[in-house]
Amino acid sequence: MVAKVLHDHTSQVILVVCFTNHALDQFLGDLMDIGIPMSSMVRLGGKSTDRTKPLTIREQGGSKLGSAQWARVDKAKVRLEEHEKKLRNAFQRFSSNTSKQEILDFLEFADEDLPFSEAFGVPIDSEGETTVGKKGKAVSKFYLLDRWARGAIDAGAYQSVLPQRANAIWNMPPEARIGFQARWRAAILEDLVSEVCRVGQDFNNDEAEIERTFAERDMGVIKNKRIIACTTNGAAKYTRATQAASPGVVLVEEAGEILEAHILTAIGKHTEQVILIGDHQQLRPKCNSYDLTVDGGNGYDLDRSLFERLVRKGFPHTTLTKQHRMRPEISSIIRHMTYHNLTDADTTLNRDSLRGFRDNVMFINHSELEIELEESREIRDGTSSSSKQNLFEASMVLKCVRYLAQQGYGSDKMVVLTPYLGQLKLLRDELSKENDPILNDLDKFDLVRAGLLSPIASKAPKSPLRISTIG
Repeated sequence: MVAKVLHDHTSQVILVVCFTNHALDQFLGDLMDIGIPMSSMVRLGGKSTDRTKPLTIREQGGSKLGSAQWARVDKAKVRLEEHEKKLRNAFQRFSSNTSKQEILDFLEFADEDLPFSEAFGVPIDSEGETTVGKKGKAVSKFYLLDRWARGAIDAGAYQSVLPQRANAIWNMPPEARIGFQARWRAAILEDLVSEVCRVGQDFNNDEAEIERTFAERDMGVIKNKRIIACTTNGAAKYTRATQAASPGVVLVEEAGEILEAHILTAIGKHTEQVILIGDHQQLRPKCNSYDLTVDGGNGYDLDRSLFERLVRKGFPHTTLTKQHRMRPEISSIIRHMTYHNLTDADTTLNRDSLRGFRDNVMFINHSELEIELEESREIRDGTSSSSKQNLFEASMVLKCVRYLAQQGYGSDKMVVLTPYLGQLKLLRDELSKENDPILNDLDKFDLVRAGLLSPIASKAPKSPLRISTIG
């Protein structure tokens, strides 16, 4: 309703930001339901639902690149491939020991007081002739460098042809030779690092050129929209395009789950109003380092949202007290623990009881031990070194799902929740035998990071039954 009032009674451009694609698509669907025309909105990002797909920027008219723009993109892509080859080669050289060839190449142009390049340069034989050693093998081009590094005091087979001023090099004590080699390797690595930095900067510049070209295309579409919608990642990715539309209002849904930095970076120089909608008593934003979280107790509190900080400081805010979701048996538990002023809407009363079960809310106690997954860390809990599974509970959930289906409940009416990624993986495996459960994008990402799900499996098509972690 706030978005509709702003849309209908002001001329402001509104930037709508959500943490997840699911929340964003749901929000956009609600905006369409209350009468905001699709022509006024654009959805940034590659994901969408069937309903919000027409809002994506690729579906908008006039969102194609011209021939000149495509030419710029194609040329930049060719350069990117060249930069990538150079970077891969540089990283490979950096990760391996300095080669003899690299030392000879370095000495050829090095500013040294002694003629090392002449001292280690094996003379080139006449055409068609090859110098061989005592065992009849061809002399390596590293022959002199190897002799010197081993501590030899002369040039061996080439002693008579080397310049007189190279004798000082062959008369060096072992400690000096080791010192020179260490200095050369350090200088070669320094040159290599400089090369990586230079090529990396060139890579970034060409990648930025491609992004600018596409941003120019997007700006033409975005500037004609009143509502620009994206996730927090999209707000960062499309900053140039969104800020070109000069949004005067930033409207943040799920503000309690969004990092403070994400909200700050969505604010542009033309922003006049920031509207945060969320719940500071529910889940905090995710922070990968436990030591930096509120629970870590070190005072960094990076997972405390801007929304929560403002509420805790007494900033003017409005709290809704009437809930429309839960039947009273469930809300009474929450009212006792957290939301002391919570009231139940009339629509939550007198709902039909759960078919086939004795009660609508049940707590089941058992003594079946869980399994520690030592190879899989619980990445959402900095105090835990491993995730967990419980085969008994997974079997119990499977039986409950099957039983509820027998009572006439479709799998689209059920959700299975678990606190552990390990248990999420087990439930997914067990339930997929009959139901092919849905995983939300965040849970898929965490399962892949934890090594519990392959990237290929994470792209499997979605199906009716949804399972999720409580986070």
